[in-house]
Amino acid sequence: MFETRVKSHHSGHPKRSTFSSENELFSFLDENLSEQKQGVIYFHVPFCDNICSFCSMNRTKLDEELDEYTEYLLAQIDAFSERMYIKAKSFESVYFGGGTPTILKQKHLERILTAINEKFNLSSECEFNFESTLHNLSLSKLKMMSEFGVNRFSIGIQTFNERGRKLLNRVHNSKNAIEHLSKLRENFNGLLCTDIIYNYPEQSVSDVIEDAKIVKSLGIDSTSFYSLIFFQGSELAKSIDPNYYDLQTDKNLHHAFVDEMFSSDEYEYMELTKIAKKGRDKYKYIRLTHAGVDILPLGVGAGGGIADYGIYNMKKTMKMVGILPKADLEFKKFSALFQYVDVKFDDMKKYISDDTFKTLLEFFKKCENNGLLSINDTGYTLSKDGVFWGNSMSEEISKMVQKDFE
Repeated sequence: MFETRVKSHHSGHPKRSTFSSENELFSFLDENLSEQKQGVIYFHVPFCDNICSFCSMNRTKLDEELDEYTEYLLAQIDAFSERMYIKAKSFESVYFGGGTPTILKQKHLERILTAINEKFNLSSECEFNFESTLHNLSLSKLKMMSEFGVNRFSIGIQTFNERGRKLLNRVHNSKNAIEHLSKLRENFNGLLCTDIIYNYPEQSVSDVIEDAKIVKSLGIDSTSFYSLIFFQGSELAKSIDPNYYDLQTDKNLHHAFVDEMFSSDEYEYMELTKIAKKGRDKYKYIRLTHAGVDILPLGVGAGGGIADYGIYNMKKTMKMVGILPKADLEFKKFSALFQYVDVKFDDMKKYISDDTFKTLLEFFKKCENNGLLSINDTGYTLSKDGVFWGNSMSEEISKMVQKDFE
C-alpha cells in the first residue's frame, strides 16, 4: 500500500508564524493568566561526553562548560518563574532532554533541582524525567535526584548486542550494560525506561528478540523502539551506505521485537513506537504535548510554546519567538491523534469537516482491506502491520486534511 516507510512522526504542516520578540513574550506572561492550568517544562542540555554514531541532535562534546551552563539555566528559571502566567500554572511534567542531561555533576543538579522545586508550582503527580546514558547515571546520582522528585529516567540503551553497541558507539559492553541497568532497577522505585534501536547493519532477528527479552527480564517500565535513521551529519551517515536498508528486513525485525514483548500479557502499546508495562508509565510529557498543553522551553536548543507563542532558544542570547496561527496549533493536535494504536472518530471530527472525514473514512477502509487496521463503531485499532506503517499512514492523512487547516 505504501512504497516507502516513514519512520518518525512529523506534523507535515507548514510553519506560518509571525515573528515576535522576547520582550513581547514577557509582557504577555506578566499581564495574562492561562486558560489551561496544566503545563510542561522542557529543559535542554546540549552536552555529551560521548557522541552516538547515529546522532545529529543539538549537542556539543563537553568542554568545561557545565558551570557556566548551570548559571544560565538558573537565570532562565528566575526569568520565567516570576511571571504571573507561569506562577499560576500547575506543571504536570518536567522533562530534561539533550544531549545528555545527566552529564551535569551532582553539584550542578542539586542547584538546578532545588530551584525548580522552589520556584515552579509542580503538581503532586508531576512526572519528572531525565534522559540519560548508562555511564552518566551512577547510583549516587540517581539516589540524589530521586530525593528532589525525579521519578522517571529514559536511558539510551539502543541495543544490548555487543557488535551493535560498538557500531552505535555505546560506552559499556553488553555485560556491563546489563549489570548497571539491573543495579539501577534495584535501587529505583520510579519509572525506568529505555530506548532501543533496531535494523542497524547486519542485525538478525535473534538479535532483536534478545534485546526484547533483556528489556523484560530487567523489569523496564517502558521501551521506545525505533528503526535506525541515518541523520544527516551523523558519523553513521558518513561511514555506512544507507542503501543496506531493506524494507522487508525492517518489518521482520520490528515484528520480532513486538512479538517478543507481547509474548507476556504484562505489556501494551503506549504509542506507535513505545511499549509499556500496563498501569505503569503514563509518559505525560508526550501525552500533554500532543494535547497542546503549554510547554515552557529552557536551555539552548529547547523549543516549545506558550499560548499562541512558539519559542525556540537558538543561543543563550538569542530566542526566536513567533505567534502561531490557531490553525497550525489545531493541526498539531489533530496530527498527534495518529501516534496511537486506538483512534476515535469523534476526536478527528473536532478538527475537520464532514466531507474531509468521509474522505478519511474511505482511506481507513482501504487500510482495513490491506490488513493495517480494523474499524469499529467508534474508531479503529491498528494491527501489528498498521503500527509498522503508522507514520506513513499519518503522512497520507496530513495531505488529505490540509485544506481544513488553511
